[in-house]
Amino acid sequence: MIASIAMFNTYSGNYEDVSEAVQLKGAFLSTAEDIVTSYLGFDPKQQEYTDVVASGSGSRRLYLPCRNIQSVESLIMGTTPIDTTQVKTYDDYISFIDHATKFPIGEDNIRLSYTAGWEIEQMPSVIVVSILRIATLMLSETGGNIGLTGKSFADNSRTFVNYSNYRKYLQPLDSLRILGF
Repeated sequence: MIASIAMFNTYSGNYEDVSEAVQLKGAFLSTAEDIVTSYLGFDPKQQEYTDVVASGSGSRRLYLPCRNIQSVESLIMGTTPIDTTQVKTYDDYISFIDHATKFPIGEDNIRLSYTAGWEIEQMPSVIVVSILRIATLMLSETGGNIGLTGKSFADNSRTFVNYSNYRKYLQPLDSLRILGF
């Protein structure tokens, strides 16, 4: 998991450590991580992607459905293996060092293996905090709380706010989202 139970305890201020409570907190963290991963459009944890099929666009750049690309282990265009020292990695794409070489236009004409994502210790704090915020909301909904908060006014009116809508907690992640794949 990206966020630990200890981090969750500190963030939420809930240090209950009965076995069932710890299991529930783990479930909240896991679910919150799934929500964040789904929203981002990629899994932010560092991992190796093998035999990924991509489509060339005729440019020097090949965008990949991930962030923080670390290395390219293999690259095949059509049936031709390419020396991986000829490409440079960027946040969400790779590019040929040689300005004349381009990824050929075509559908599913490139196969590659690469490593991308962040190690847990280097995970961007916006991802970690978003997971903790959503998990804390889930925790606050336990015990009969229906996910609403209200405010009373002098004229005896009330306004209610639904705080189980995660959109405002996911919005800080917008700059990391991948939408095009």
